[in-house]
Amino acid sequence: MVNLDSAQTVGILWETDQHDAFIKVKNELYLAGIKAEGLCYFPLKKAVIPEEINGFSRKQTSWWLEIPKTQLVEDFIHQKFDILIDLTGQKSFPMVYTTALSEATFKIGYAGNSVNYFDLNIEFQDQPEASQMAEQILYYLKRINKTTIE
Repeated sequence: MVNLDSAQTVGILWETDQHDAFIKVKNELYLAGIKAEGLCYFPLKKAVIPEEINGFSRKQTSWWLEIPKTQLVEDFIHQKFDILIDLTGQKSFPMVYTTALSEATFKIGYAGNSVNYFDLNIEFQDQPEASQMAEQILYYLKRINKTTIE
């Protein structure tokens, strides 16, 4: 099991409305000396993706199942991240697809009642806000598999 003490690389899945939560997680990882890379999904077909954001839009998915059709997603899936963090709460199929096929060693996120591909599920009674997800994911990643008592 991987935690923030042993991880060197982290992939973060997020959607456009979760920018603040993504930045919070990325900054926390940076302070811990962990290299983090995000992949953002823009659910609108006519979305304009800013240059500084590593992301794709609905226009770059298949029209029927919304399977991502971009090299960006393929590259992300095949990266050997130590941890994959899903901030999306499995709201969109392109992010579920990316999570399922990711070659990350350890996957964490909120799945709700749906089938998921996480090694650690974060439980909430209702669909959480991205900021809540970020806080809980960081909380558990700091504490699982600890070798010292704080």
